[in-house]
Amino acid sequence: MYSHHWQPRVILPVVCLAPLLLHQLRAQAPPPADAQDTPFVLHINAREAVIEVVATDQHNNPVNDLKQDEFQVFDAGKHADKTPRQMLSMRMIDPHSPNGADASDNGFRISSGAVCALNATTHYQLAIQAAPEPGYHDVLVKTTRPKVRLSYRKRYYIGPTPDQVHARDRRAATEDVALGEAACWHASTPATLAVTARPLLAQGGGGTRYMVTVKSDSFPDIGFSESNLHVGLDFGMCTFDATGAFVQYLHSTVDRPVDAAFFAKAKQKGLSNVLELPGVHPPDLARLVVRDRVTGNLGVVDVSRPVSLAAQGDQAKAIKRPIGSVRSFGVITPRENDFCGDVYELSSGAAQLPDFWNLDPVGSIYTDKLEVWDQDINQADGIPGVTHTNLWFGVDYYGEFYISKPGEYAFELQADDGARLEIDHQSLVDLDGLHPVLVKTAKVTLTEGLHTIHVPYFQGTPTRLAMVLQVKPPGEGMRVFNITEFAPPKSESASGTKAKASR
Repeated sequence: MYSHHWQPRVILPVVCLAPLLLHQLRAQAPPPADAQDTPFVLHINAREAVIEVVATDQHNNPVNDLKQDEFQVFDAGKHADKTPRQMLSMRMIDPHSPNGADASDNGFRISSGAVCALNATTHYQLAIQAAPEPGYHDVLVKTTRPKVRLSYRKRYYIGPTPDQVHARDRRAATEDVALGEAACWHASTPATLAVTARPLLAQGGGGTRYMVTVKSDSFPDIGFSESNLHVGLDFGMCTFDATGAFVQYLHSTVDRPVDAAFFAKAKQKGLSNVLELPGVHPPDLARLVVRDRVTGNLGVVDVSRPVSLAAQGDQAKAIKRPIGSVRSFGVITPRENDFCGDVYELSSGAAQLPDFWNLDPVGSIYTDKLEVWDQDINQADGIPGVTHTNLWFGVDYYGEFYISKPGEYAFELQADDGARLEIDHQSLVDLDGLHPVLVKTAKVTLTEGLHTIHVPYFQGTPTRLAMVLQVKPPGEGMRVFNITEFAPPKSESASGTKAKASR
């Protein structure tokens, strides 16, 4: 839902390391656009394709001890090859390790793309040399270890270099509508530029500055080199408040030549630009988009101020969940100890829960409880910052909760359409498939300590839907499961030590 109270604002983009003229950015309502199917993509680091793989055994338990020589990666599709690709590297990513947390600066959280599954699931990163041709490339990943199932995204996208861009594509590379879509909803073209950002709080509360840097690894993708000393970049910024509501959209362009000294410094430190947003307080979330004006290649990064538990309580008193809107499933603004859900746009006709690790999410949302009672979706507003759609979508929720009172807990899940409840990797309730509201309860014994929860959900046949999770702690009545009521003590949260569940 767009805000109708914004006034035109100015941000001042400055390319660092050398003087540059200032450009005015205009505040606009984001241009309307129809929801588009987003293809499967993988994270790209320059001309390497990084394939993120989850390995599980027959009982859905994670397998975290695979070695590099136990993986095989093949070209698939029209370029299928029976010879495995050379693997450049393999890393196991444990998001619960001290080094697995989001980068932060001055209390801000820096992220790019959908983050929930990646931040909750131990997984492998397999790097291969990317294909030289731009476009989509299918891959097949296997393991030589028996009885291990692999989940991964089935193809990756490579953006064009300037010499691969046709004249007819150059106009699309500067289209304002596409830039607004990428900033305020999600990009129809997968982001391929390696981009970072960090906030620079202005002294005296005069505004917020964001330093946005295109890493030197991505210079070939924007044609920036010693033989082409020209910077041509579009910048888009969409801001959101603490409730996930759209505030304003701003954009501008940097298009000018630079000298050899500028390039030499940029090659060492990256191509940095400072965007200044006037105002006393920084926005709760700013999505920053960088787009090359020749190739159309994108880089996207979110800078947010996570909402504290105390502030969440204040918001809950003042704001009611929307009825008849998919915004009741969550909002784009990160909040402390919330459920984190990756959002997927599904093909029309989907009849069961997919393996979401095989699909590419369009964004992430946050909510303190899964409380979407049986209702008709009659508002076609989508979820700002994530998706236009309100039909044929999925949300894959992850979370952690702390049990201070050990004992037997009853969990009740009701859903229309399919959903599943897993605690500590154990499946407790399975309501998969297309159906009206179904309700099922399961009991589990939980020890004191930290536990994981996973609730995948999909909405199929329009237009009614529901998704409610309730809990009955020992000696208490059934109530909606508010995960913030089970927030871990700071010491437990930092240690990441997990307790156990048994049925």
